Amino acid sequence: MKIIIDTDPGTDDAVAILLALANFNDSEILGITTVSGNVPVERGTHNALRILSLAERDSIEVYEGCSQPLERELVTAEWVHGNDGLAGLDFPESDKEKNETHAVDFIGTAIIESKEKVTIGVLGPMTNIANSLIKYPDIVKNIEKIVFMGGSATGGNTTPVAEFNIFVDPQAAKIVLDSGVPLVMMGLDVTQQALASEERMERLKELDTKTALLFNGLMTSLNHIPLVKEKFPNGTPVHDAFVTAYLINPDLISGIKVNVDIETSSELTMGQTVVDTLGISGKKQNVLWMNDVDSDKLFKLINRSASILP
Repeated sequence: MKIIIDTDPGTDDAVAILLALANFNDSEILGITTVSGNVPVERGTHNALRILSLAERDSIEVYEGCSQPLERELVTAEWVHGNDGLAGLDFPESDKEKNETHAVDFIGTAIIESKEKVTIGVLGPMTNIANSLIKYPDIVKNIEKIVFMGGSATGGNTTPVAEFNIFVDPQAAKIVLDSGVPLVMMGLDVTQQALASEERMERLKELDTKTALLFNGLMTSLNHIPLVKEKFPNGTPVHDAFVTAYLINPDLISGIKVNVDIETSSELTMGQTVVDTLGISGKKQNVLWMNDVDSDKLFKLINRSASILP
């Protein structure tokens, strides 16, 4: 497998990236690209370099991408992820610098030049991916699939109907969903099924490694937020981890083919993912919409990955 990870780190992004680093080698991970979302892109780039430093994988390049959505003002989520994006946890600083190639150009050229089809794991807003499809339209032919965390069939976490990643740049998401590329959607419908419960976090802490303790800190960092605690009293979701967990073991998560469209014009429902689970629109099925996960196996994968990393 050849993969590119597009990210806005982000506490759950950090978990997702570390899962990938524990299970894929340097020849498989072509690069990490950053985009504004949970935090501004410059902070996200800094965080990606810190995550690589923790995993002792500085050989992987980080490419900074788009700082603003295609058409809308940027919305960030430091109130969730902390001012630094990583909940103030003790990630090491890195001596490595970002690669000076823009993420959009890296994505375009890396996919065009790859002898194998490339899979993109998208952990944040789809601004980089949409711009790559616009600038390098031929990449469609050499993308194996795009696995993204975003959206929901049943309601949002940023507005009553919109999930954060899609809400930040709905116009970009629509370009990606209309591209004809095979798509796998990890929406709130499935990510909220697997919770970082106290029991699961205790098993993680028993590993007593630096990475395991950081995993625990990342996955419990939302517990202090009253709105989150009220909705998830038994533990919080680890949304973005679903993307890389699926890349590692697709059998963990299952779903059905549906049509998904994005609302881009109504301010009331901006960023809503309209998931046609009943097939009543007559539109072509364009997304594998995931709706079930073996949560115990997911957290076993997280524990195993934490034991592999430093």
